Amino acid sequence: MSVFKTFYYILRENKISILLGFAVSIGISFMYAGNLNANESSFSATESKIALFNKDDSPEASALTNYLKDTMDYVPFKGNQEAIDDALYFQELNYVVEIPKGFGASLQSGSSPMKLAVQVKAGSFNQVYVDNIINHYLSTYQFYTAAFPQKTADEISQLTIENITEKGQIHFDKNFNRLEKNQGTAGVFNVISYGLFMTIFSGISIVNLAFNRDEIQRRNSCSPLSKKRFSRQLMTSSLLFSGTVWLAFITYTLVYTRIGFNGYTPYFLLNSLLFLLAVIAFSIFITGLIKSPEMVGAVNNTFILGSSFIGGVFVPSEILPDVVNKVASFTPTYWYVRNNELIGGSLNLDSAFMKDFQFNSFILLIFALIFFLLAMLTKKERGGLKISLFKKATA
Repeated sequence: MSVFKTFYYILRENKISILLGFAVSIGISFMYAGNLNANESSFSATESKIALFNKDDSPEASALTNYLKDTMDYVPFKGNQEAIDDALYFQELNYVVEIPKGFGASLQSGSSPMKLAVQVKAGSFNQVYVDNIINHYLSTYQFYTAAFPQKTADEISQLTIENITEKGQIHFDKNFNRLEKNQGTAGVFNVISYGLFMTIFSGISIVNLAFNRDEIQRRNSCSPLSKKRFSRQLMTSSLLFSGTVWLAFITYTLVYTRIGFNGYTPYFLLNSLLFLLAVIAFSIFITGLIKSPEMVGAVNNTFILGSSFIGGVFVPSEILPDVVNKVASFTPTYWYVRNNELIGGSLNLDSAFMKDFQFNSFILLIFALIFFLLAMLTKKERGGLKISLFKKATA
């Protein structure tokens, strides 16, 4: 039986563990893609989930609180800062505002009101919209305060609310819609990196573990197939398997999530191909070293899953400490995500974009080259590629 047939026979026998990564990515990316298919041409205030913390007992603060509760999707929330961060990340909240003590007095004095403490998820579009609503309320309130100094705070609040209670929708221009969709697409491509990495590594490692067993190696040493040809056929099979997995992920991403095809899509695809090269090289290198199935799970749960968390796949790098981002920069996942975020956050594919994209892509290629060279060096004793800078002198 040829190396190619044996390779895919082993994969078929272990298909459940190999398909696990694909299933995980499908589930997570499906949730991301659901937001892309919604109507993005309009936005209403009631779509903003807001939590309020009023630390001022003044009528002005109470009036603002009541107005926001009536206008927004108010969520009663109690918890510490960690709970707030979690709620924002999982979109249980979109906007958190704290009214500081003394806010009412500063508003009544006619001077600039005290600044509200606001928290939103990084990259959220809700902040600008809700900020405008709050600023509109405060400026209108101050106008009526100056125009009718004899009126009470309750009367001023009533006039303010009557003036600004007309409801409507804001229609964003095509740049806003395109940017929002591109950022959603970047999120989908970020998510598939984990499944792509885990599936390819698991598949290649399962095959290599089978071929690296002592009895199999002794049997292969007696075959007419040389070690060098065996290594080449095994690598070719790994490349074909990895390319098939990549194609399956990309087909699902483009077709079933319906993210569409535009001028940015080729850059997403190119970035995923560069990441694929790094993944293949890493998988061939590591699986040539490990000797037990337990090590496969260890690499999956530490390096692959860990790099997805610190690299920005599951947790935005903006909210991670700088030291974590510096550690993550030593993984290819970090640069893959960084390129996706660059593509998703760019309105114009200009020279500045190309410079950053090429730099991140170059780093991914460096990772692929380093892992590939390490893989070849580890295969040297097993009949793999011989790397020599100088030819041996002949007598």
